Amino acid sequence: MSKKNIIMPIENGPLHITGTLELLNSESELLEKAEELYLCRCGQSNNKPYCDGQHKQTGFVEPGVFIKPPESEEEQNSEGLLSIKVQANGPLIFRGDACIQDTSGQQIFRKVGGLCRCEKSANRPFCDGTHAKTGFVAE
Repeated sequence: MSKKNIIMPIENGPLHITGTLELLNSESELLEKAEELYLCRCGQSNNKPYCDGQHKQTGFVEPGVFIKPPESEEEQNSEGLLSIKVQANGPLIFRGDACIQDTSGQQIFRKVGGLCRCEKSANRPFCDGTHAKTGFVAE
């Protein structure tokens, strides 16, 4: 039986992602198959896309609560393979059934989406395209 795929922003910290996961680089090459990942969302990690704790040194403050979440899919499935692709100089793009849960417990279910990793989105943890305006650079 597959594990449930859960994407959860940690208050003032990284994205905590659990489930049946594969992480791909921007060339779609496999970086890692995992059941748990901590991925940077403060934009300051020296080991992007992974969190290295820089959010603590840089004073990253983000409560991990949805601002304007996209609508939830009708089908509330969160099992199967969740593929997360690092977009060069941009967000993390996920494909596959996932439950995105904020720190207040609010949940939405999506099959595809973009997750901010530049820290500047006005709709964190989701990407709103601000990385393109701010010059965010990361593999």
